[in-house]
This record gives sequence, structure tokens and C-alpha cells, in this order.
Amino acid sequence: MKKITTFLFASLMIVFSANAQYYFNEVNPAGQNPGDLNNDPEQPLGFTPGYTTIFPANTTSNSWSPVQSIPFDFDFNGSPVTDYIVSNSGVLTFTTTPTPIIVPSVNNDVIPSLGIPDKSIMIWGLQQLAGNDAVASQTYGTAPNRQHWIKFLSYSAPGAAGQQWTYWSIVLEETSNKIYIVDERTFNTPLSLTIGVQIDGTTAYSVGTGSNAAPNTPSFVTNGGNASDATDNVYYEFIQGARPANSVALSSLDPIPSTSGRGSAVSISGTITNQGSATLTSVDVTWRTSNPGTFNRTETINVNLAPQASVNFTHPTDWIANNLGADVTFTVSVANPNGQTDPNTSDDVLTSNSTFVNIGNLVQKNSLFEQFTTAVCQFCPDGAWVAGQMHANDADIITTSVHSCFGQDNMTNADASLLCSTLGINAAPTGMVDRKLFPGETDVAFGRGQTFPNYLNSTWTQRAQAQAALGSPANIIVFGSYDNNTRQLVANVDVSFTDVARPGDIRVSVQLIEDSVSGSGQGWDQINAYNTQAGHPFAGRGNPIQNYQHRRVLRDILPDTWGDATVVPSDYDLNTSYVGNYTITLPANFNASRMYLVATVSYFGGSDISQYEVLNARRIKMDQITSLENLKSDVNSLSIYPNPTNLPFTNLEFNLSASKRIEARVLDITGKEVGYQDFGVMAQGNQRVQVDTKQLKSGFYFINLRVGDEVITRKISVLK
Repeated sequence: MKKITTFLFASLMIVFSANAQYYFNEVNPAGQNPGDLNNDPEQPLGFTPGYTTIFPANTTSNSWSPVQSIPFDFDFNGSPVTDYIVSNSGVLTFTTTPTPIIVPSVNNDVIPSLGIPDKSIMIWGLQQLAGNDAVASQTYGTAPNRQHWIKFLSYSAPGAAGQQWTYWSIVLEETSNKIYIVDERTFNTPLSLTIGVQIDGTTAYSVGTGSNAAPNTPSFVTNGGNASDATDNVYYEFIQGARPANSVALSSLDPIPSTSGRGSAVSISGTITNQGSATLTSVDVTWRTSNPGTFNRTETINVNLAPQASVNFTHPTDWIANNLGADVTFTVSVANPNGQTDPNTSDDVLTSNSTFVNIGNLVQKNSLFEQFTTAVCQFCPDGAWVAGQMHANDADIITTSVHSCFGQDNMTNADASLLCSTLGINAAPTGMVDRKLFPGETDVAFGRGQTFPNYLNSTWTQRAQAQAALGSPANIIVFGSYDNNTRQLVANVDVSFTDVARPGDIRVSVQLIEDSVSGSGQGWDQINAYNTQAGHPFAGRGNPIQNYQHRRVLRDILPDTWGDATVVPSDYDLNTSYVGNYTITLPANFNASRMYLVATVSYFGGSDISQYEVLNARRIKMDQITSLENLKSDVNSLSIYPNPTNLPFTNLEFNLSASKRIEARVLDITGKEVGYQDFGVMAQGNQRVQVDTKQLKSGFYFINLRVGDEVITRKISVLK
């Protein structure tokens, strides 16, 4: 398990008066917004119902906004304030009457500054340009614990060009009178900001300068990431008064496993920070489970922690995973620093990710990567390169191309369109990994991140590899037949569960994938933004690329886009086969020699995109499915007995249409070969062979019987 070691600390404070009137803490990373009241997505513009526009998009002149009212009682530096104005250079001031003559420049400076009005809060050094840049406000929560957010949306650095954005907010909190400055998301923006509070022309408090900046310059290095939710946000908490002697914060929690085997021990660990002015010697740490039959444990942890220093901890008492099928989260809190009451409890509690209690008997997992792409998408050749590298180098990643989400082309079909409209973002190249909504994302489909030549650093690759490493409770076997004359495909999907899975609407489906699809003209030829980019694999290929080979194209999904809900019952038994049977006559324009089948077991989430996820997937070339005419004459009569077997063998009986070589391989549920027998060439007619099972433990296995050039797979059960 990768351990997250992050720190919450108080940054360098620049103070210009003898008596401190504010102190502040940096929460980095917060994992959530302050108070966890604002859970809106951080999208371009980011407007959700309830927002009030302060500066609309395309306001490029530097000016003060109209006066805005604070929707609750609020004190600044011990005095009540009722309204504010905002400059679109990133300054909020409570000095509204008369309106300040000077509008702060987009070029920030150290504070206190005579260019900043008294009673101001700053994210100074932002610039509003054309496009999506805007300022808006919204109030969250209920009295007496509301927050008023002033959001600088999709802003820019002064003079910056190209694709870049930064999102920041100033937050006023009811009752506590705290001020938060929230670093929400930044992409490719060369920021130089002054972050702080100015009381007047002689007194100010600012977050320390960036590590690469010269002393006393206003440059500030942003810490927040670019996720479109609060999981990677950083915020600065400004509190009135002097720093208390005894205060503690729970800075972070280390992730716990996504699954825990029944009876296993789960440790609770993280980071605590001394937010007081005295050395911290002891603190109480409590964890509490979320599942029915709530259990909690409090222990006093002894430390020796200087002011504003942090330390990692592990709770002395582990949690034992004993509720099979429970999905458990942990609420962890700190209290009683040095045996005293903590005056600032807002940073004392965090909630962990969840762990699902299973048996611990998972099988090999293949992650499914579905790339949204079209021939009219100019950046999709690079996405195709990344997906192609995943396909070529990662045997446990299955990649497909879904032609939708950026216009249409000649390979767009109803399944592709529905996948896009439900789980996509109408943008390409984007992709889905196991149709999972990942932390930090508000959409299931997401961009590739790193591009050529860094496929291993691509977000697509890293998430797909991480998913494959998790294992799966569901095993899949695909078998069937194909008749070259009638073009009839029969696909059978055998699903069995070796472990319990989270409850949900579990469905079975078969994707028909055709490789190397091409045609001529519009809708086939690939638009190519990389034609003149030296070194790129698609440089010099033309724009568009004529007769482009579209790889691993989704052609159809059986029985429909979201799969068959009748195969796996809600009360399924472990180690029991559930089989779905699907038949289709391949359309004439499908090249059967280039077809793959990708069988999936997945959750259907309806309108809730967070409830979709692929449990497992299996990929098989269609030419590996036994042809119908040979199946009829050779192994259609295959019978296996006894099955289940408690003997040291099981019998395979079949009829041969001609003399053929017979081999049998036994595979365990992970696909590992655990037995092999070569029976040599056997004569035409009825035949029987015995497959050795005496070395096998109890459980399910698969026999691959090779008859000449054909292979058929059947499941057997061994009882000892």
C-alpha cells in the first residue's frame, strides 16, 4: 500500500505590528473544503444553482465590483462588517464607502501596501481575461454555521497565454469569523500571488513566499492540484487573536485497503500537527467505524512535537475486519492536546476511504479501458498511441475504442452514443477505466494527462494498472461457436464468484470489437494535429490521415449497452456458475477474422454515475472460439463425469469425426496452468480419457480440451 505522508503546517507569517491580530494555518492537502460544506464541482465557470455573478465572463477591464452583502453577521479583526467589494485582480475589501479610488493592479506586491485598502483579503495577482474567467459567490450550510464563498473561476496569471487556468476562493465563515483562502485547482498557470489579510497600511499577515522566490517578494507557489473536486485542495485558515498554547490538528489519514479479508487487521494511521504555541506532549486519538454495530477506540498517544511541527502516528489498536459484506469507513478525531480542551476543533476530524470486508479469495483482474475517440478528433491520434501502448505492453489491461463524444464518424453506433451520453463528457480523447468514478473527478471519463512519449506516466495507464492490481471477486470464462457460412456467433459467458462483492445491480455483457477498421473519405480518414510535430508517431502521416487503421473498435454490445441483468442473482452463491448465452449474426461489414470478444461483469448505476464499475473483463479472439461445424462432429458430444468429482480423476467422453491429436490442460480460477496431459493421436469414433485430479485441492477448475486445432473449455469442480 502506498502511504500518503502529507503535512499540515503554519507557513511563515509576516507581521507588521507588535500585537498579532490574526494567525493562520495551512491545511495541505485538506482532502476536502473547509467544513466540508461546499461539494460543488470545480469545473470551468463552475456555476451551480444558487450562484450570484459578481464579475461576468469577458470582463477584462480592471475594476471594483458592485457592493455585495454578507448574508450573516461577520466580524473582521473584531469589528462587524456587512458588505464587501471585489477587484478582478484578486482583492476583496470591506472598505466600501466611499469606494476606494485605487483599483489594485494585477501585478501584486508585498503587504502591507498603500495600494490595498484597509480591511482587505487578498489572492492578489490574478487577472480576468476573456472566455470562462468570472467571479461569483454562493452561500453554503445552515445558520449558525454558514459559509459565504467568493470564487475566482478559471482565472489567469497576468499576461499568460495558451491553455491554462486557476481557481481560488475567499470564504467567510459564520459564528467563528474565520477567513479561508482556498487553492482549488491550477493548470499550467505561472502564478505569483500575495495571499493574506491586510488590516491597514501598517499591519498585514501573509502566507510565506514560495521556496524559489527571493526574500520578501510576493511570489507564491501554488500547492493545490488540478482535480475537479476538493480532494487535492489546499486552504489557509485565518483566525482572529493570538495562537493558543494547546491546539492540535489531524492533518491527514493514510489510505486503508479498498478490501479487507475477514479476520484481517486494519491499522489506522495518519499525521497530526501541533497547532499550538506550546510543545505538544500528548493527544487523544479516536477512531469510530461507520458500519452497523459501531465500534470505537480512544487511545492517548505520547509525542514530543514543537509548535507547528507534524508527526506520523499509528493508532495502538487495530480494527479487525469481521463483518463480511460490510462497507466500512472510519471517522478519526484528535482531542485534548496536553490534556487541555482544543479551542479550534474545525481541523480535528477526518473520514477515511472505505474498505469492503470480503473473504480474501480474489482472482486475477483485467481492467477495461474504453477510449472515446472519433475520426474528426484532431488530438485522438495521440490518445490512440497511448491506448496502443497499454494494449501492447500490459497484458492485464483490455483497451477498446468507443467512437463517440466528439461528433460522429462511420464507426459510431447506438452503444457508443449511449456510453458517451451517460458516462462521457462530450470530449475526446478521453477514456474510462473500469467505468469507475475516481476521487478527484466529477466525470467517469477523463483526459490522458501525459501524452507521447510518456505512456507510463499517463493518467489512463496509471489508473488502469492500479485497477488491475486490485484483483476481483468475479471470474469469467468465455466460450461458444462461430459458423463461417451463416456468420452466426454464439457467445457464452460463464461467471462465478470466488468472493463476495459489494451489493449492486451486477450485469453481464459481451462487447464485439473489430481491429484495424478502415475506409476512405470523411468519417474514416483521421484528422491529425500531429502531422508537423517532429518526433511524434503520427508526424508526416498527413492531415487527415487517409486509409487510417482504427484499432480495437467497439462494434456492438450484447445483449445491450448495459448488459444482462438476469444472469447473476442478487443472492448468488460462491463458486457457482452463472452463464449468459448470446447469439448474433455478424453484419456483412464486420470482418470476422479481426473480431474480438470482450466479456464483462459490471455494475449498472442508472442515473448515478458513481455506481458504475467493471468488476472484471476477459478478452478472446473470435478465431479461438470453436467453429460450429467442427464442434458438431467432434466435441459437441463432450461429457464430463463425475463432475463434481471426489475421485483422483474425472472422465472426458466425446466422439471424433476423424483421427486427431488430443491434449488437456487444467487451469485454476486465476488462469494458471496446474495440469497437462498429452493423449496423443486418437482414432475416429467414441473416445474416453481420464484427466488426473489427485493433486488438485477442492475448488473450481477449467479444462481446456484441444481436439486437433480446436479448443473447448469446460468447468469442473473438485471435492476432497
